[in-house]
Amino acid sequence: MPASVIVDALWGDSGKGKACAYLSRKYDAALAVRAGIGTNAGASVTLESGELIKARQLPTGWLNPRTRVAVGSGVLVDPRVFRDEVQRFGIGDRAMVDRRCAVITEQHIADELADDHLASRVGSTCTGNGHARADFILRRAQQARELPELEPYLTDVAAEVNRVAADADQLVIIESSQGTMLSLALSDDYPYTTSGNCTTASALNDVGLNWRHLSEVIMVVKAMPSRVGEGPLPYEISAAEAERRGISEYGVNTGRLRRKAIALDHDLLRYAAMVNGPTQIALTFGDHLDPRIRGARSTAAIGPQVRRVIAEVESATGAPVTLLDTGPRLDDMIELA
Repeated sequence: MPASVIVDALWGDSGKGKACAYLSRKYDAALAVRAGIGTNAGASVTLESGELIKARQLPTGWLNPRTRVAVGSGVLVDPRVFRDEVQRFGIGDRAMVDRRCAVITEQHIADELADDHLASRVGSTCTGNGHARADFILRRAQQARELPELEPYLTDVAAEVNRVAADADQLVIIESSQGTMLSLALSDDYPYTTSGNCTTASALNDVGLNWRHLSEVIMVVKAMPSRVGEGPLPYEISAAEAERRGISEYGVNTGRLRRKAIALDHDLLRYAAMVNGPTQIALTFGDHLDPRIRGARSTAAIGPQVRRVIAEVESATGAPVTLLDTGPRLDDMIELA
């Protein structure tokens, strides 16, 4: 089990963080690495106790006490967010950041908040990621190795991820962010995209993993997709309808109401599968599709509506659904294979 990538098929907010935490515990992963843009996307996991864990910088694999966590060199780092999560989660002895990560500054955040195009037209989270990435491309951004407060956590993540992945007895999990259909260079929805690509290949590049070490691609498909900000959302329902169904959602990072869809677009799923090459599918938010399945942990609870969607997703993607998410808690999961 050298390395597995968790990638989102659509527009994000699909439970990649929960999948990372769940698989890190199940397989006792040696290392979980954050890929993606930066701190512009959040992950949340609800523990069995009901405690809600929120993160923006570090992968949720730390919920397994033996899993070390890292931020890949292609990911933007906000030193304030990084240190806050290290302290909040008590993982200073097993958290790493690549020394080459570009840094998000307070000025980047201020510039985005003042950028009407990003804030109003695009619907950006305005967390400084776009402006920081622009500075990095122009070779004028700071890097993590320049900040004394990050010095205890600095390492060469690319070297570490390949070292661990070369050991057949250890597992590396790479947690991507956002979603394939928000990819800068692949989405037809430009400019309603993020500031980079969010695919399997991008995730490998973000952490510097040799593709020969990749063994599994777990593509996360949200049973009733959602989207934050502007841009098209096929089969979108009104906020009032989402409220009536009891499936309203709010962004981890911004608290904004997520737009909801009532069904999956199979053409988009086929496209996502084409560019990501999934070997497995994690179908999430199954309880939004069928409330009777909420919290179920046995295949006996899966009704005909959910089984129909599973079959449709497998047909569209060419990959088996191996995980079915049934509720907010970390262990609200049914394993199908």
